[in-house]
Amino acid sequence: MKIIKNIAALSSMLITSQVMAFSAVPTAENDNTAIANHQQSWAYQALAKQNLLDNAVPISEGFRVMAHNAFNSTAYGAIHIDPNHSLSITEQLDTGVRYLELDAHWITQVKDVPFGKALLLCHAGSDHVGCSGSERYLKDAVEEINDWLRKNPRDVVGIMIQNEVEGQSAEVVKAFAPLHDLIYKAAPREIEQSIYSAVQTLSEEAILKAGKQVFIMTSIGGDFTPYSYSGSFNGMGDPKDFNPTEAECLADTAKQKTHHRIFDDGTKLGGLFADTGRIDDAIAAKAARCGASVVAPDHLAIGDSRVKAMIWSWAENEPSGGDAQDCGFVRDNGRYYDGSCSNEGSYYVCSDGPTNWKVTTAYGDWSDNADAKCKAEFGNSYSFAMPTNSQQNEWLKVAMNGKPHAWVNYSDQKEEGVWLTSEHTVDYSDGIADIAKMEVGHKYNFFMKTTVGSCELEWNGGNTGAGERNAKFDCASKGDPMVFVPVASASTTGGKSSIEGYIRTEAGGYICGLEWDSSLSSNERNAKFDCSSQGDLMKIISDSDGTTASVRISTLNDGCGLQWAGGDAVDNERNAKFDCDPAWDSMRLYGISIR
Repeated sequence: MKIIKNIAALSSMLITSQVMAFSAVPTAENDNTAIANHQQSWAYQALAKQNLLDNAVPISEGFRVMAHNAFNSTAYGAIHIDPNHSLSITEQLDTGVRYLELDAHWITQVKDVPFGKALLLCHAGSDHVGCSGSERYLKDAVEEINDWLRKNPRDVVGIMIQNEVEGQSAEVVKAFAPLHDLIYKAAPREIEQSIYSAVQTLSEEAILKAGKQVFIMTSIGGDFTPYSYSGSFNGMGDPKDFNPTEAECLADTAKQKTHHRIFDDGTKLGGLFADTGRIDDAIAAKAARCGASVVAPDHLAIGDSRVKAMIWSWAENEPSGGDAQDCGFVRDNGRYYDGSCSNEGSYYVCSDGPTNWKVTTAYGDWSDNADAKCKAEFGNSYSFAMPTNSQQNEWLKVAMNGKPHAWVNYSDQKEEGVWLTSEHTVDYSDGIADIAKMEVGHKYNFFMKTTVGSCELEWNGGNTGAGERNAKFDCASKGDPMVFVPVASASTTGGKSSIEGYIRTEAGGYICGLEWDSSLSSNERNAKFDCSSQGDLMKIISDSDGTTASVRISTLNDGCGLQWAGGDAVDNERNAKFDCDPAWDSMRLYGISIR
């Protein structure tokens, strides 16, 4: 009887799917305001630092949040009647997800005339039962991922593709064309390489150093072999059956050399045929302690408490000391704090590999021959260290053995807010410049984006010759390259560095200057690019220790600040304006180089 009811329920779902398939066009509009607010929270900032922490070690020794069936979201329209998520792929990435699962099916699409076979994304079985033919194309999701990666050049994303492509590997290659230059391909790749062995040596820094940002896992093979690793994850069981003891988690050292995942399926289809149980806060945190490489809960939300539970590193509201406290230490609770590097009252964390952790009896300041003290007490194989995942952190908590705190190999001495170990060698500064070092006589290439929401400045499309174009912020794709031309040396007033000059871009073969519109309405003026003028003089004022990491842009004489129009983005775009109240939005100038 239960089987009959399940089949009846599934049939009802499929009929409804076919009816609704034509009722909405898949769209993905980001809730930029909600995302932007979340990105200012401790939970997001701590996860971002934690995501960076393990970049320099093998992927098997790291940890990430994953979106199971990332594509199956109501963000793409009413056709997703049995969703895994409500956030779009872009929103998932913007909240800290770094692994995505895409289920690719080679089926007849009925969205566009002529109908025909195509690669669609749907949550269904290997026989395609559950697909309606109206789902989103695989290539559209790839384009979305591509847009996000181009705006986030220091992030690496893992993509898992469920293989239901019926051998159409050449079509998969075509679908991934926008990402071809960003997909990591370790040579030689004429034969399949297993992800299970690759993760033991491959690091995200190795991927970034190769100029790439993506690695792909799938069983598709064929023409797609050079673009992917075979396999995906070892399973950790369903959440409803996940109940190892803490002692069992500590004893399982093998997971530091493998690739493990725990996920749930919150769809009706999943509940009918393979109820996995749900990942709650406690399971999310415990799976991380037990060595999971990724935890993939369904129905991810902005500010999701399960994602917060996966933050094993920083204590709440830490780091808190700004540029006066640049060195990290751990307390006996296993949480991390920032402190003054010259403080002489702490021990040192040492390790000779991911599973072996010790703490010295010697103590001193952070830089006081920490590595030498590790070697002196425990042997030359030990070094000053920092855990890179929650399971390692559990072993360190045991090694503390009553000591109240200990220094770890973790600091933001190179750049405030960018916390790295001595193993990190990639430049994560994102092309941020010191305003005091910018000079008259030079021109500086750069890009500009809002610090909240990462929407990028650009000129409105079309060619108006030497006329004017509206300035806007695009929240879905890379902005236009800009040029800053200083007209006076940098100065410091009230502790804030600033510099004056013109902001320009090239549009349709013309050099167009940023300026405000002559008409004033409610203390606001439209921002525009004038292709027959050098623009209005602007002042760039740093709110971030003299760098361009966070600045305000204001007109020179009136103090009107550059900002975006309020509310959520329409078609992922907002108009740019100058607010003469005065007010402004915080901007980030990055990718800066001398022209």
